[in-house]
Amino acid sequence: MPDILQRLADVSPLMVLDVGFAVHETVEHFGNRRCKLHFCGLPDALKSPPTLPVPAARTGKFVDEAARQESLLDAWRERFRAVLNFPADTQFDLCLFWDAFNYMDDLALKAFFEVLHPHIRKETLGHGLIQLKEDQQVTNREYGIQAQDQLVMRLGYHSELAVHPRPQARVASMLKGFAVSHGVLRRDGLLEVSLKTESIF
Repeated sequence: MPDILQRLADVSPLMVLDVGFAVHETVEHFGNRRCKLHFCGLPDALKSPPTLPVPAARTGKFVDEAARQESLLDAWRERFRAVLNFPADTQFDLCLFWDAFNYMDDLALKAFFEVLHPHIRKETLGHGLIQLKEDQQVTNREYGIQAQDQLVMRLGYHSELAVHPRPQARVASMLKGFAVSHGVLRRDGLLEVSLKTESIF
């Protein structure tokens, strides 16, 4: 995180997207400079995942699973358009994803970054925490920025959300517009990643 904030030190006004809720430490940290800070409360949007009707058994008809998956992807896109309902010209300098990756399955993660893509630019940076394996002790957390070199963490309010641990490469393949520029394995087992926009952006 310190390297990301340092690279953005001279950007003014700074446009920041925090996919979580308004943590007061984060608000105070960015309140010391010209900044537009947007919170989208993404965990609330993940509480009731969209579903499709289950095909009736023994109908003798083939189920087009690819079409079903595309319909579910469309449903997620529609869900996230409501969450990321920013003016068309909004583009962020910094996206704080925290551990949100871990509460979205592959379809949801892909849809989220497709919807976010118009709001990032060539210089946008990001930060996230990837859960690589099952571990209840690293879920349901709320994160914020205490200082340039210090994060704050406390118990969250989304313990009912399903968790989807995955390898870094699998997560990275679904982050449209972003690539992992640096990763550090934390003592709690989460992989802390810095993101940059892809060179082919």
